[in-house]
Order: sequence, then C-alpha cells, then structure tokens
Amino acid sequence: MRKLTKHFVLFLLAVITLLGSVFGFAQGVYASEPDFVPVGGWGRRPIPRAFNVTDQISNIGDFYGSNNSHFRAPSDIFVDINDYIYVVDTGNNRIVKLNPDLVTVAVFYGPDRPFSAPQGVFVDNTGSIFVADTGNSRIVHLSSEGELIDQFVNPESDAIGHAPFSPTSLVVNSTGQIFVVRGEAIMMLDANNEFRGLFGQSRIGFNLGEAILRVVATEQQLRFLSRRLAPTFIDIHLGYDGMIYATSLNRYEGEVKRLNSVGNNTFRTYRDRGDAAGNPITRFIEVTVMRATAVRRSFRFGEYFDDYGMYLEPVFVGITTDRNGIVTIVEETTGRIFQYDQEGIALAAFGGRGDQKGRFNRPSGIAVDSRGRIFVTDRAASNFQVFEPTEFINTVHGATTAFNNGEYMEAYALWHRVLEMSENYELAHLGIARVYYRQERWGEAMARAYMANDPIWYSRAFEEYRYEVLRGNFALIVFVLLALLVGLRFFFKYFGRAVKNSYDNFIHGRTPEMKTRQGLFFSTNIMLHPVDTLEAVSVNKTRINMYVPILLFLLAYIVRLMYLQVVHFPLAPITAASVNVGFEAVRLWIIPVVWVIASFAVTSIANGESKVKEIFFAASLALVPFILINFPMMFISNILSDAQRDWYGIFSSLSMAWMGFILFMGLKVLNDYSWKQAIKLALVTIFVMLVVMLVGGMVYVLTARLIQFILGIVLEFRMLMF
Repeated sequence: MRKLTKHFVLFLLAVITLLGSVFGFAQGVYASEPDFVPVGGWGRRPIPRAFNVTDQISNIGDFYGSNNSHFRAPSDIFVDINDYIYVVDTGNNRIVKLNPDLVTVAVFYGPDRPFSAPQGVFVDNTGSIFVADTGNSRIVHLSSEGELIDQFVNPESDAIGHAPFSPTSLVVNSTGQIFVVRGEAIMMLDANNEFRGLFGQSRIGFNLGEAILRVVATEQQLRFLSRRLAPTFIDIHLGYDGMIYATSLNRYEGEVKRLNSVGNNTFRTYRDRGDAAGNPITRFIEVTVMRATAVRRSFRFGEYFDDYGMYLEPVFVGITTDRNGIVTIVEETTGRIFQYDQEGIALAAFGGRGDQKGRFNRPSGIAVDSRGRIFVTDRAASNFQVFEPTEFINTVHGATTAFNNGEYMEAYALWHRVLEMSENYELAHLGIARVYYRQERWGEAMARAYMANDPIWYSRAFEEYRYEVLRGNFALIVFVLLALLVGLRFFFKYFGRAVKNSYDNFIHGRTPEMKTRQGLFFSTNIMLHPVDTLEAVSVNKTRINMYVPILLFLLAYIVRLMYLQVVHFPLAPITAASVNVGFEAVRLWIIPVVWVIASFAVTSIANGESKVKEIFFAASLALVPFILINFPMMFISNILSDAQRDWYGIFSSLSMAWMGFILFMGLKVLNDYSWKQAIKLALVTIFVMLVVMLVGGMVYVLTARLIQFILGIVLEFRMLMF
C-alpha cells in the first residue's frame, strides 16, 4: 500500500507539471486583436478600435516629381504648430514639407551644401527649421523658406571629449537652447554653439564587483577595464508643457521619460512590487532570468513578450505628445504604437509588423497633429502612414484631459460614455475611481479600482477608508484585539502542549509507528526546534509515516490557493481570476521536489546515510514555515495597504529563509555530516538542482511547442473539414 501511494504521488506530480507547462505556455500566447491595452508588459485587454489608418504616403507628388519622387528610408517626422508635416527623407538627403492635407509644399536639400543622411528635424513656433544633418556632423538652422540662418557643430568642451558629433534627434526650447541626443545623455547647446552641459543622464548605480576589481587591479589592468555607461537615449520630443519627452534603453527606470528643467524624470517609472505571495520559486517559473524580472514588475512600457509569449526588450524609436499631454510612442521590434495618458497609464495599442496598411516593417518616427492624427514613418517600406482617431479613443482622451484639468464631473460623464462603448475597458473604471477618490467616496473608489485591477489607487482609497473606520470604531476595535490576544494565548498553550506530546511520544517510541495526526503535530516542532526534529527523524527513520509528508505537500498547496483568493488585493502577486491551479502546484513544489532528487544523488556519491524516504520527509518539513506563516498572513493582509508591502514582504522572505535552513539542516543531520561537509555538499546540491531545472526548462519549452504544433494541425484540420 505504501509503495502504491508513493507511485501515485510521483504520477500526480508528473501530471501537474505537464499541466502547468501547457497552461503556463498558453497564457503567454496572445490572440491577435487589432487594438488592445497592454497590461504590465506581459498581458493584453482587447478594446474597440482606437485608430483607423487613412493614408499611406510613399511619394512627394507629381508637382515635385523627379527621379527620386518616392521617399527612401525616411527616419523621422515632425508636425509643427500649424499642422504642417516635415518628413526627414534620409535616403534622398532631403526634408519634405507637406500641408495638413498631405500635399507637398516644399522640399529642402540643404542651403549651402547638400544634406547628408539627415536623421531628425524640429520646427519652432516661428517656423524656423532645425535639421540634424547627421552625415555632415552638424545641426542646420533654416528659415521657413529654407534659407541658412546658422549651423551648429561639435562644441569644444572637456566634458564631452573628442567623440564624433552625429546628431540624430533634437529639440529647441523657447529660450533658443538646443537639446540633441548624444549617446547616454542629452547635450545642451546655446545659440552661440557653446556647450551648456549634459541633460537627463540616467544613474549608473554602484557595482560591488567593479569596485573590488578597481581596488585590486593593477594600473595596466585598469587601462583595459571598460567604463560602464548609462543607457543610451533614442529619441526626444518637446511637449507643449515645456517638458522634454525622451525614449531610451533604460530597462530599470523606464524607457520613457518626461524631463523637467533640471533633467529629472517626472513621468511614471517602474516599480518592483516584489513577491508578497511567499512563492519559493518565483524566478524559476519563467524560461529566462530576464523574463522573470519582467513578470515581477507591476508596470512596463509597451510589451515584453511577443505574440508567441517569447521575451523581448522593446526599442521605442519615436515619441510624441499632443496638446493635452497624451504620449504616443512607437516600438521598432513589434511595429506597435502605444499611447499613454498624462500620468503614464496605458490607453491603447495598435499596429504591428507586416506589409499591409496599418502595419510596419521598420517604424522610425512618429508625430501627432492638433486633430489627433498620428503620422508614422517606415524606414524599410519607405513611406509614412496616417492614423485617424475613432470616437472611442477621442472620448478616452477627453476624459483623461478633463480629469487632468480638474474637471472631475465632466471626466466622470465621459468615462461612463466610454463604458457604454466598451464595458471591459479597465481604464474607465480607474478614471471613475479617481473621481470618487477626489470626492472622498472611499468605498466606491476602492470598488472601481478593484474593477480596474489597479492596486495603487485601491490602496490610496483603502488607507483613507481604514482611517475612517478606525476613527469611528476605535473602542470596538480595541476590544476585539484584546479578545483575539486572549484567544491566541489559550490556543498556543494547548497547541504547544499537543506538539510537545507528539514529539515526546515519537522519540520515546511509545507508539510502534507514527500516527498521521501525531506526525502533523510533530512536524510543527520544526518551527522552534529544527535540529531536534530532524535528529528525531534520523534516529527513528523506520517509524516515520509517509502519509505525513504527502499531507504536508497537499496542505501547503491548499494554503497557496487559499492565499491567492484571500490575500488583500494590493498585496496579491496575481489576480484571483488568473490563478492556474496546475501551474501553482509546480511553482510551489518544484524546489523541495528537485531538492529531494539532487540531494539523494549527491549524498549517495558522498557516503551519505539518508534515503529518499527520509529526505522526502525532511523536505516536507521545510514547507511547514510556508504553511504556518502564510495562513495567518493571508487574513492579516486585509488590514494592510500597498504602503506596508515591504514590511509584509519580510514574512514571506522569512518563510523562504526558514525553508532553506531546514533543507540545509536536513542534509547535515540526516547524513551526519560536519558543518564543512554540509556546506560543500549543499553547494553541490544547488548546482545539481540548477542542472535539473535547466533540463526541465528545455523539456517545458519543447513540450509546449509540440503541443502548440499539434493543436495548430488539429485546428487547421477542423477548419478544412467543417
């Protein structure tokens, strides 16, 4: 019977692993909706169409017809205050000006000498044109008619060294200062071509390994030590609010920035929410370390997974804003356009890779006019496309703008209109929640924020609601807390007595075999007396009951599922609706199960005394801290907000540290190793675990691909047959 049970458990683990792989992969594959809202960088919510493509312009028209009448590799586009459009036709070394009706009205080839591979253009409110003449290593200032006014070259300054001057993207503010992308920073020039400093550079941060290397390295070695650089800027844009909007390769602070006058980012930034769930293998559940890092973020610009669930790092090659502060960016790898409101909240996404209208081969620049039309250049297709906003997205823009301007009731009405068009548009619920918050209607704000799946605004409303409840029911709350403390005192008294009796009965052999109930009480002794408990298992290994570890594994799994349903919304690692029961079992059990395999393999070679039976029992004891800590914490979490996340996370970290300590002590005690031997073999065991997980990850990917291939064949067969 015992052997049959063991085989059944192994079979159950294999089935759940397979289900977790299949369901986990399925969650990464998206349907190809034309328009959607990106969720946290790894999910999507379908929405009504936000923009319709109306034009695809590939030539400058008959009036300017010539041998090079067609665009060739355009790299940038700009719309001035009067809605005139300027296309940087890089392959033809010219700037093409079109009127709002998309008719060419002027072509500029260069005033004194021809442009050479220009990359960027900016037009100020007076009509003056500034061209990043990249191939000629200069910035050219032209009049509205194309006459030369001035030019700017590489300034002389020790701060920038002698690096080549290759301007690509530039803006000019109201005081005449020029801001131009220069690698990892934005360089400022005044009207006299004088260097005025570097602007907006990201912090590199401290690297302990590099610091140690610089201390111990010789002078000759230091010469070859490469200097770490900040992430590179890609594109910049001057907003109507006077702020400089920029895109970069900064994966930590966020690729999209809104820089104030001193270069500080005032736009939404990434926020690492951590793992409040106490999940023992958060980083293992993803195929790569970078993918796991992305998943643990609560917010991302764009998307970090493609249509097949594979990890990617977005490269935003263009950024623009409209007169109300709506931010629109275009991503090169996926060819998608993403739009955000004034606070960096995602509004819509559309586009994609392809040759048909509305899609791009290699987008390179973006601009927007006063009517909300979006213009996107495609370097590979040698054209630019025009997108017209729909009534849906115009209503969304109106709602966000009204709220940003303090017109809350108008915003409230517009958000309800949005919900009439799309009842599942989460941002509308968030907009209404923010209106309720301003009106101090905390409960309603919480409900709407929950519908919007936004823990930040939910927490803000909850903190005010909690304070209101505490102030109105202070005496009752104090009485309940005192009663709870008294009840806990009696509970721990009798529970502790039961644990002690079970431990004494087991070690003194008062029962021929460990009873199941006795074993469960015995296992909790690991919390306060881990060494004694493991020694009792080692000495009495023939009398342990294997039903106990099976129940502990199942109990930990039940606690995990309960946790995901009960934990307070702001502290939840995932939404309750997105819980995958098979995948959660794999995530929870993978560390102790792989530890059993790796530990037995290592100790068998290193003259160990433990067998699979007692290793498995000790591994199940490592789950006891997870059970006993997370069970009460799931209920306590409901009086906490996002502001207490770090404090709350300490308990999750504690359960993980405790688990690791028990696994290590199990290795030492069960095999009677010295401390030195135990540490060495624990490191070897961890290495073997990594190998096993790597192989498991490869099997995961291959299995998922195979299943996807088979399902695709079945789907095609059904379509052909029916």
